[in-house]
Amino acid sequence: MSSPLMRRRLLAAVAAAGLLSGAAVAVQAPATAAAPGTPTKTDTTTHTITLITGDVVTVRGSDGGAETVDVDRPDGAPGGVRLQRSGDDLFVLPDEVLPLLSANRLDRRLFNVTDLLEMGYDDAKTSVVPVISTVPAGAARTAAPAVPRGAKLVRDLRTVGAAALTVDKSQTRPFWTALGEKTGKLWLDGRVTANLKDSVPQIGAPEAWAAGYDGAGVKVAVLDTGIDATHPDLADQIDDKVSFVPGQDTADVNGHGTHVASTIVGTGAASSGVNKGVAPGADLIVGKVLDNSGSGLDSWVLAGMQWAAESGADIVSMSLSDPTLSDGTDPMAVAVDTLSARYGTLFVIAAGNSGPETIGTPSSAASALTVGAVDKQDRLAGFSSTGPLIRSGALKPDITAPGVAINAARSQQMTTGSGLYRSISGTSMATPHVSGAAAILAQRHPGWTGPQLKEALMSSAKGLTNYTPYQVGTGRVDVAAAVREQVRATGSVFFGNFDWPHEPTDEPVTEQVTFTNTGTGAVTLNLAATGPFELGAGSVTVPAGGAATVGVSGDPTAPGTGRYTGYLVGTDAATGAAVTRTSLGLIKEDERYDLTIKLLGRDGKPATATVLLKKAGEFDPYYYTVTGEQTLRMPPGTYTVESVLQVPGERADSLGYAILVDPETVIDGKAATVVLDASKARPLETGTPQRTENRQRKVDYGITYPGGDSFRDAFLIPVRFDDVYLSPTEQVEDVTFTLVNRWRKGEPLLSLSALGLPPLDATVQPGSTMEAGRDVLPLVYAGTGTPGEYPDAKGKAVVVTRSDAISAADRAAAAVAAGAKLLLVVNDGAGILNEVVGASPIPVASVHRDAGARLIELAKSGRRHIATNQVPYATYLYDLTRTYTGKVPDRPLTYHPRATDLTRIDAHYYNPTEPVQGSGGRYDVTFVPALGFAEREWHPSTRTEWVTPGQVWSESHAQGTWTVSANRNTYAKGATRLDWFAPAIRPAFNRTFAVQNSRYRDNMTINVQAWTSSGDTLEYGGNLEWGSVPTNLKLYQGDTLLHENKYSSSLQWKAVPPGTLPYHLVLDASRPAEKWRLSTRTHTEWDFVSSSNDSDRFEPMALLQMEYRLDTDERGDVPAGSTRKIRVKPIPQAGGGPDTGTVTSVGLEVSYDDGATWQKATLRTDGGWWTSTLKLPRRPGGFLSVRATGATDAGFSINQEIIRAYGLR
Repeated sequence: MSSPLMRRRLLAAVAAAGLLSGAAVAVQAPATAAAPGTPTKTDTTTHTITLITGDVVTVRGSDGGAETVDVDRPDGAPGGVRLQRSGDDLFVLPDEVLPLLSANRLDRRLFNVTDLLEMGYDDAKTSVVPVISTVPAGAARTAAPAVPRGAKLVRDLRTVGAAALTVDKSQTRPFWTALGEKTGKLWLDGRVTANLKDSVPQIGAPEAWAAGYDGAGVKVAVLDTGIDATHPDLADQIDDKVSFVPGQDTADVNGHGTHVASTIVGTGAASSGVNKGVAPGADLIVGKVLDNSGSGLDSWVLAGMQWAAESGADIVSMSLSDPTLSDGTDPMAVAVDTLSARYGTLFVIAAGNSGPETIGTPSSAASALTVGAVDKQDRLAGFSSTGPLIRSGALKPDITAPGVAINAARSQQMTTGSGLYRSISGTSMATPHVSGAAAILAQRHPGWTGPQLKEALMSSAKGLTNYTPYQVGTGRVDVAAAVREQVRATGSVFFGNFDWPHEPTDEPVTEQVTFTNTGTGAVTLNLAATGPFELGAGSVTVPAGGAATVGVSGDPTAPGTGRYTGYLVGTDAATGAAVTRTSLGLIKEDERYDLTIKLLGRDGKPATATVLLKKAGEFDPYYYTVTGEQTLRMPPGTYTVESVLQVPGERADSLGYAILVDPETVIDGKAATVVLDASKARPLETGTPQRTENRQRKVDYGITYPGGDSFRDAFLIPVRFDDVYLSPTEQVEDVTFTLVNRWRKGEPLLSLSALGLPPLDATVQPGSTMEAGRDVLPLVYAGTGTPGEYPDAKGKAVVVTRSDAISAADRAAAAVAAGAKLLLVVNDGAGILNEVVGASPIPVASVHRDAGARLIELAKSGRRHIATNQVPYATYLYDLTRTYTGKVPDRPLTYHPRATDLTRIDAHYYNPTEPVQGSGGRYDVTFVPALGFAEREWHPSTRTEWVTPGQVWSESHAQGTWTVSANRNTYAKGATRLDWFAPAIRPAFNRTFAVQNSRYRDNMTINVQAWTSSGDTLEYGGNLEWGSVPTNLKLYQGDTLLHENKYSSSLQWKAVPPGTLPYHLVLDASRPAEKWRLSTRTHTEWDFVSSSNDSDRFEPMALLQMEYRLDTDERGDVPAGSTRKIRVKPIPQAGGGPDTGTVTSVGLEVSYDDGATWQKATLRTDGGWWTSTLKLPRRPGGFLSVRATGATDAGFSINQEIIRAYGLR
């Protein structure tokens, strides 16, 4: 048997470069019930996502819960990969990105697998990685954008100092390696989403109309989902429209943009003027920057912003947001500020719909007029995003407007709903009210720039009692007041963040508030301020056509810490009416203390590496590059600190990987020091009763903090490291801390021995082809392996010294050309050499530097031979774990189990077709999602698998597109047997799939695993790739067909009649006989009883499944003409649910002509089974089909027919 070890599969079967060799690393989460209101696709799906580094992440499983993740590192990539879990988000972080994250040159979202899938950036949906590149610090913004190798310039956004690029996923590695210093920061080109008859009068628009102002002559741009240019309210209002969405015109299938635009410029023609917009006289230009689903790329929005400003728009209305918290330094926010300053444009932007402290981008821009939402009673909408800005603490939003139940034009291009108008809510609806108000004000003051319009609208807003500036800005927009008042004031003043400690260093800070009078007469204002703010004067007289300033002091000496806000209100001395409002704010930093991090290497000397710092209660960790020692100022709390160092190994030619973790450091009223000292780290050592080599190693820890939040980091150890070290820790006190070491060890793929040398460890290189068997080969030396250095190598083992002068692939090709049967490459440095050798028809393996030197001397001596043993597929392996709880002890961390300490599994991998390479993994479920390791397998075959008992495992294996998964299982010491892909293959149920058969009130979910194998030990569930074979599932109540799925074996969130009723479920599934041979067609009918419930979640709902046992060979065949016992029994599906009752009848029929005729089998009870003895036909090559029935006294039954359940040989 030969086996080409392809690069992307190598790690699973070879001691190859961990993730360097493109091995598969898998993550599996346990099944969870779907939350009500959240239907999920229950069929197993597979998504691959190529990261910007070239790493390929494969996500397998059902969307509702269970998932596996494989990470394939690209050729030549250094280091390993970390899988981090923060909240519900899963990050895949190659080691090489950590320094760039620390330097703030990378957007962490580029590695957020959860977000990338949600945004539709998996490989099935896009062949490129969309990114935004900003200019380096100090570079000219107007310079031509840099386009690193492998990228394509999509949009030149040099006006805002950026470029939108796409990187073909096949070119991500060249792009990454070419990145260098060409860009300032690389951002994910993420997705933004679209976030009147009573509301227009609410803001005073009719009064402004009566004064002659309706926005005439003012150009307003709406950047949204497009426009229904035929709508009666908009038909004559549009001057220009452009789509920035590839492949879509400006039509508004979504409807959001039409609603927004009509709120600004709608004529109300379809409602006799009732639903007229705020500024119907304005000139409208439309930029479609969101697609028909209501979402769009950041770069589409940036392009639309640039177009609108360059087109001369006075006002740009943007009812969209990216909910990622922003401090105003991301590309979209920076673009708003840049375009505002250059063109004088006013950008009016929705604050967002995510509630407290959730200002995202682009509304975080300092120059944006950021709009929150109130209802028709001027109460803050619960969904309206409020400030402050993350990190800076700056004041946002700036103003509010009506945004609840806003009635405006409905696009007639929508495919849902009806009528010319519709009512919706959101800050998206509030924003166009302010945009229309700005247009009216711009008509009133045609020479004003965006900053002046913003100031006047904020200054004239109606004050809203019981709210702070961080909630509503200066108040609710009042366009009538904005038009009427001749004095405006600075809109907001933020006095800054005052660092801890506050005494005695804090001093009041004074800022100037400017009052501007556009009228013909002087105005005197009486001034009053709330909050810890003092005025330099109690009144101010603002001259006609001039300005006056008043100093306002923010006083940080007020008791306490936190956010302090207030308002400065200017009241007309003559009338007593409030004329101006200014938002005021300052933040007194909470306690901060020095946290000193010291980083020491194995030699005890200062080292340099990226350090991760995670604070309890915060979502994202911080990354710092520490050289020896660094002191940070941090608030009180509980922290986890970690780092990884490359260190010397135990031998002179070995490398070590030191993981240094301090799980719990508490800052409470004084400074703290964390010492990450690799010189005190203990080696992780594990041994096995048989000779093995490492397939993969993992160190995985999880922490739960006192507040209930948690953090997890899993380190996948690159195979180039011989030794792994782990720092001891103190016993934790207030957190829970669990750390798991995980090894997969397997039979060596290549064993070498030579007379006069100790046993040699060899690492087969990715791309090698293995040929099973033993051999003794002459040994020769060929220098560095260049084509001219080979002696007579035909049929020999050739040893060479690695050199940068020739690539691994060229070196292997030269050996093949010279006729070598085996190439051994001696590493020229420390550690394990692992290089991709292309598609080599011979084995290529590396040996360590020092052992290799002795091998070279042996080869040079002449007349020497080397004995080899090649094993393409391991016949035994070990899955081992060692768990530490509370602390990592300061003692040798060794694990050398005896065979009697472990569970022995005799694993049988059946295959009814031609022998094929399969794959599979066993996942330790200590953390969720659990991180495991895939292994190449030969199907059919048997393998001895030794596992740590007491550990919870979840397992899955695949033959092409057919996957069989097992639910969680724990093994006891001793021996057991597993059968994978064993007949009879039939529909059944398994809890590893996220959504089970369940009932939520009067909604039902059915999830059948249509291609499940039989077996005694595990709870199996099998499926083929979604939609790949004919499947039809029908649900009846009585004779009434309620629901049908013609494409898969699931029904999700389906309404059913209330009460307790009987149901009938029918599944037909088939697969091509020429491909699968057995179980080519199944027909299953279930009868069951289900009742309404008042639960707040889906509750399990039991059905019967039929179990089968018949001893076969590993192709699923039994000898023709033999006598065999077959056993059947109906059982309730696992996982709970109502009692299915006691079995009252079981029946079995068999067929030898694919179901054309059936014979009744006589059954007898046998230890819970029903057994029949079959006398099989003598002619080989046929098949045994079965039809089994079972019923209970509670109204549950199953009738199942399997065509070609078993073969006859």
